[in-house]
Amino acid sequence: MWTRGFISLCLIVFVIGLITGPVHFFFPVYAASELGRDAFFAGILRAIPIGLGGITALIGGTLSDRFGRKPTLLIGMSGAVVIGALFTTQIPLFIWGILCYQGIASGFKTSGGQSYLISAVPSNKLGFATGLYFISSTIGSALGNAIAGETIHRINFQIFGVSSVVFSGLLFLGAFLYLPRVRQSSQIVDENQKGIWKSALNIGKYINLCRRSNIRMLIGLRIFPTYYWGSVNLLMPILIFQFGGNRAAGYYGTMSLIFAFACQLVTGKICDTKGHRLTALVANIFITLLAFGLVFFHNSLFGLELFGILGAGAAWALSTTIPRFINEFTTPQEKGHGVGLTHLAWSTGFLLGYVASGYLLKISTHLPFLVAGVFLICSSCIAYKLFNIKSPIRKEHL
Repeated sequence: MWTRGFISLCLIVFVIGLITGPVHFFFPVYAASELGRDAFFAGILRAIPIGLGGITALIGGTLSDRFGRKPTLLIGMSGAVVIGALFTTQIPLFIWGILCYQGIASGFKTSGGQSYLISAVPSNKLGFATGLYFISSTIGSALGNAIAGETIHRINFQIFGVSSVVFSGLLFLGAFLYLPRVRQSSQIVDENQKGIWKSALNIGKYINLCRRSNIRMLIGLRIFPTYYWGSVNLLMPILIFQFGGNRAAGYYGTMSLIFAFACQLVTGKICDTKGHRLTALVANIFITLLAFGLVFFHNSLFGLELFGILGAGAAWALSTTIPRFINEFTTPQEKGHGVGLTHLAWSTGFLLGYVASGYLLKISTHLPFLVAGVFLICSSCIAYKLFNIKSPIRKEHL
């Protein structure tokens, strides 16, 4: 498991998290404090890029299976190079352009990164490796939030943005030079005999995947919980900023991700020893309860921090189970496609949660969390059905 490729991958996602995590976390605050706009504006401005990321994840899944994990990942990393520039302008059109490019690149990053992970690690270690993969991003984002909070408080948004562009550029160069390729099982395809569109997207394979009941349930398991995640990503920085300012928001982001780090590590080990289906069910139930907790305690800084931190841990624990579901439900030639499809589902849920919560916040503060709780009830039902469904599991999936 401890190969050069896996260690390099974890280092890459750590630095990407260090750079992009705080940019996304503080964007609603930036929109409010620097641009004088409300939460709904921030939600709308990020909606289309998130959707674009879901679509390009489908293309990235196909490219990853046919042309390699590393090239797909490198395309995705280019988005981290530009995202810091978000804090260097106040022109909405430029902001939207930066977010669109980063959103497009994020689909390739997810497809390339997770399929690289699945190819680089033995199947019987995939749960623990997935935990470490997500933990690397989590720790990076946690440190980044704290650094960003202090930098923005002491200096300004612009300095942090410029620094992010410089460091991400160096990361891209290092990955291009030193990240090794991984072996992957794939059928030989004569690309010259195929149309460009079919070669890039391969709609037929995605349609065939969606015809399987277990894949449809997995899509639901990504959409419904991610609606909650999109909601809290928009609302929590804004609400905590209102109570305690930039520092409080930054340290909340750090503490929630540190707790998520522990949850991911434990979840990865549990998935390898006890299985991912029961783990996903338990995580779903916990997230649901915590979402309803925010309905009742959203007017308290302590309540926001408590339920927000616990919810972040449970949400990341659920995400840690997804690569094992993909590995179970797909053949070796479909891993990249499986990642692309589930990331489209993730993007859809995040987009809906981000935009809808910005609008619902205008009506009532507790309403966005209430709607998210209803979505989580749906995902808990899906997780329960997946837990009870009987389907053949090939040896390589154990």
